[in-house]
Amino acid sequence: MSTVGDVSQSSARDLYRAVFDELVGQVQPNHFASGPEVWRVVHSRSLDYRRRDLLWRIAHDAIVTNLKRLRWRLGDGICPRTRCTKWESVSHVFWQCDYVALFWEWFQVLTDRLTLCNTWAVSQDYALYGLSPPPCNTSVQDILTFVSASIKLALWRDRCNIVFRGVGRPADVVLASVRAEVKLRVESDFVRLPRSAFGRRWGPLVSVRAGRVVVNL
Repeated sequence: MSTVGDVSQSSARDLYRAVFDELVGQVQPNHFASGPEVWRVVHSRSLDYRRRDLLWRIAHDAIVTNLKRLRWRLGDGICPRTRCTKWESVSHVFWQCDYVALFWEWFQVLTDRLTLCNTWAVSQDYALYGLSPPPCNTSVQDILTFVSASIKLALWRDRCNIVFRGVGRPADVVLASVRAEVKLRVESDFVRLPRSAFGRRWGPLVSVRAGRVVVNL
């Protein structure tokens, strides 16, 4: 209230806005992520248009979360997932919500195996924007970019299914769908790409046995 001044001279709208900004403004970024590192991830050669579009929207804070809808005076701003009562910001959807912990734990294990580095940990900046990536070569970096984008795409799809269809899936089921999508992409590239190009792109993640590709997830 102290930011408003004389309460007796303030309208209900002014009071509401002051309280809203104090309570909610702190969890919603006031600007989008920018810089060459962010755009390098968004335009990674490993991504298809759906994943690039989602990463672009995340970087521009253009995801229509419940918190953003609340700013338009629509809804209550709360995460739609069962038993979650926190504000649904972009960072909440892809990082802070308890539901997503399993995904980034799995991603951390995969990263440790591919990079042979156990000193790097997934951060919010990496989960949202791909900033401060682990030390590794370009091939591994592209693989991790694709997998992390696949996680975010699956999370957003499941969240939208809850909002628009009233149906959500357990985290382990959604994670299994992420692994299936990654596997399908690798198998498709195995068929369409020359072996040398396929090896450069997916080599650290796969092995070939009897002419068939095995994805080591």
